[in-house]
Amino acid sequence: MKKLISIFLIIAIAVTLVSCMGQVITPNEPYDMNDGIEKNEYKEIAFTVASYNIKGGDATIDSIKEANQNIIDVGADIAGLQEVDNFSKRSGKKDFLGIFKESVMNNVSYSPLMLQGFGDTYGIASISKTPFSRTHAFKLPYPYKYEKSNVEKRIISRSLVTIDGVQIAFYNTHLAYEEVTMSDGRSLRAAQMQFILGLLESDPCPYKIVTGDFNVLNFQEFDIITYDGRYKTVNNSQNKFDTYRGHDVDFFAIDNIIYSASLQLQDCAMNDSDCSDHNMLFATFKNVNPNA
Repeated sequence: MKKLISIFLIIAIAVTLVSCMGQVITPNEPYDMNDGIEKNEYKEIAFTVASYNIKGGDATIDSIKEANQNIIDVGADIAGLQEVDNFSKRSGKKDFLGIFKESVMNNVSYSPLMLQGFGDTYGIASISKTPFSRTHAFKLPYPYKYEKSNVEKRIISRSLVTIDGVQIAFYNTHLAYEEVTMSDGRSLRAAQMQFILGLLESDPCPYKIVTGDFNVLNFQEFDIITYDGRYKTVNNSQNKFDTYRGHDVDFFAIDNIIYSASLQLQDCAMNDSDCSDHNMLFATFKNVNPNA
């Protein structure tokens, strides 16, 4: 009897430990970055991109409607949204994505983070005036073998979208805020930045954009991606936008738009609105001939 009780106790402890640790962190499946790539002749266009953390957990129908209107008002063609609740318990199981689907930005791609306690009800989303031809989400580096409740899993989504006849590789992400290190000694965010650079380098699309809440402590963290000039940032030390409205950090310019050198920045600004704890960052680009 004592032996049986001991077995049950061991099983109970094992189940508890697995529950606390969460799921095993598995590597990304192979993905063909050439799938869906169009070989079009050069055509000059201008388009507007927005990046917006819409404050998951505290979002309401009214705040999401206001965020959507802010995006529309700046004439965005495509936007990356972070902290997106969708039918989550903490937000009253509201269909927030439906608000975007019923507007001019009615093409919606949603990528859940699959976090402990959230499942597929919390994640990031890309919204666009024109349809996405391909969308895929990649897991970003994580410092542990098992998911831990005190360190969120993170992803980056890649969507191919054609705007006025020109194909864009549009990425959206939300990096770690936790100050932890990988097994090789790098910071978690540095590892995630390096992974993003690897994706951009492997992407055959000539025009690339990355929107996101990067949770950086300073602009130097972007040097991993921008070191050689092939990629640039909208939010930088020469043109700073304090997008974060909170007061719990020392550095507020944490939202950004990264773009390939095959795009020229025409204009950029920040929309000041209290519907979220972040202001929306937006920018207009013109493409250049990558073969010129």
